[in-house]
Amino acid sequence: MYQSTMQTPTSRGHRRAGLAGFAALIAFSAYAGAVGLMTGLLSLGAVVTERLPFGSPVLGGLALALIVGAPSTWLAVLAWRGDRRTRAASLLTGVLIIGWIVVEFLFIREISFFHPLYLVVGAVLVWIGRHGVSDLKAIVDGKAVR
Repeated sequence: MYQSTMQTPTSRGHRRAGLAGFAALIAFSAYAGAVGLMTGLLSLGAVVTERLPFGSPVLGGLALALIVGAPSTWLAVLAWRGDRRTRAASLLTGVLIIGWIVVEFLFIREISFFHPLYLVVGAVLVWIGRHGVSDLKAIVDGKAVR
């Protein structure tokens, strides 16, 4: 009798390698930007730096890592594992990225190539996770996600 050695998802969902890679790329760019800000390798210029909260690129870098990098990493892991919470994580991560861009723009009051790019990235993640609203409700209520 033939027995496959390939693992098939059981109680989890299906592995979403494309989404995992996309989220990992977002996380990598967020961490790279955070390190650049915190070390001074990425200079925003004196005027923009003064507009940051407390005039601190270190605080800005830390916020970038926590608000964009960490959720994107979480999404990448969930998508790679085929976790049922992937849709909810995609929705939440997309909303956080869009929120980050809006708040960043309100602080620095200058637009760059990255603002529209990451608004689109956030919108894509929201679209991917659009059916995750019920999953988010289930997670908040402490119920199992279908």
